[in-house]
Formats: sequence, structure tokens, C-alpha cells
Amino acid sequence: MIRLFISEIISLNKPVFLTENQVHYLLHVMRQKEGQDVLLFDGQTGEWLGTIQTLTKKQGILIPTRQTRPQTNESPLILCPALIKKENMDLVFQKATELGATEIYPLITDRTVVSKINLDRVRNLLCESAEQCERLTIPKLHPPMKLRELISQLPPDIIPVCLSERGETSAPITSDKKYAFLIGPEGGWTPAELDWMQGHSSFVFWHLGHTILRAETASISALACYRFIA
Repeated sequence: MIRLFISEIISLNKPVFLTENQVHYLLHVMRQKEGQDVLLFDGQTGEWLGTIQTLTKKQGILIPTRQTRPQTNESPLILCPALIKKENMDLVFQKATELGATEIYPLITDRTVVSKINLDRVRNLLCESAEQCERLTIPKLHPPMKLRELISQLPPDIIPVCLSERGETSAPITSDKKYAFLIGPEGGWTPAELDWMQGHSSFVFWHLGHTILRAETASISALACYRFIA
């Protein structure tokens, strides 16, 4: 069934007014009609069944008729990927959403070529990914920041994990702790960056195997491995 993220709080029988893009999607892409049902979620009150009350070229109104799933608590799972080329970065954003990342901190590193992203476009991408994979929330997207700024931004109970290409795992990753996985750029971390991270006692280093992974593969692999452990 079609799922839509709604930016306002959903409640029983309270009319939901769709955005222009959502109206276009339902009317022209999915060929929906008044009286048909779609699923709605707002990231706070769970998932709802909504009936299309009005659907014209200019307006879409849905009525939530019942809750289909209650909201559930999510354990923090943070991804901090270095910015890479747009197509590959989009893949990281999509798969991070599917694999349950709760926050994403794009990083600007010494070898980062791309230093900017369109935050609104990426948030729409995260929203679409959450709609498709049946998540009840959308990952929180932070503006890009330099690696050395990250430590002050992370919550104090989060353990930063550096994905190490050629190093060794320094401590086991366990399901009872909260992590932020740092993924290097194309070309990997520089020696100076590795020295800086090794100088912080809070950092853990994690080695995923003996082959060198592409940046996007490393992001997906780290989240998938943690999801298996947890």
C-alpha cells in the first residue's frame, strides 16, 4: 500500500492536508481516487490508515481512520559518512534509512572532494526511502561538518567507531552500547586523521575484512553488521 510521511501530528479523524508534491504523486503517478486508502506516518504517533477525502489538481485531503502500528522507540544508530560523489552518496543515504540509522552526520575530511550537499533534496530522499521501507521515522540529517568538529556534536553516551581499512579491531562492537560509525572518503583516511582519532580515548577502531571496501560499501556493511549483532 502507498505510504506517505506527514509533517504534522496525525490524530484520529483530523484532516490531513497534502503537499503539492504529494497531490501530484497520488493523482498523476499512482492514479489514486477519492475513497481509496493510503498509509500515513509522522515519526511520532505511529502509522495510520488514511482515506482520501478530496483529491484534485489543487488539493488533497486525507482522513485518518485508524492506527495500524504504534510508534516504537529506536535505539540510536548514527552514521558519519565522508561526502562522496552524488550518485554514490544518495545510495548511502537510501541504505542508511533502510538499515535503521537514526542520525546522519555527513563529514568533510582531508580527502573529501565534494564539500556541499543540498539538504532539502537529501531530506526528501530520506523521506522517500522511509516511505518505501516501512519505517516509522526518518533519519535526522545534520549539515556537513569537518571530522574534528564531530566529537563536540555527538551525544556523550555515543561511542565513535572508525572503520579502519588496514588496521585491527580495537574493541568488540556489542548490542548494549550506542555507536556512531565513521566512514572515510574515496582514498581513505589520511595518516593525520588516523593519528587524531587514535589520540582520543573515546574512539574504537573496527576492521571489516581484508579487502578494501568502497566508501559506500563500507557504510552499508557497517550498518548491516551492527544490525546483525544487535
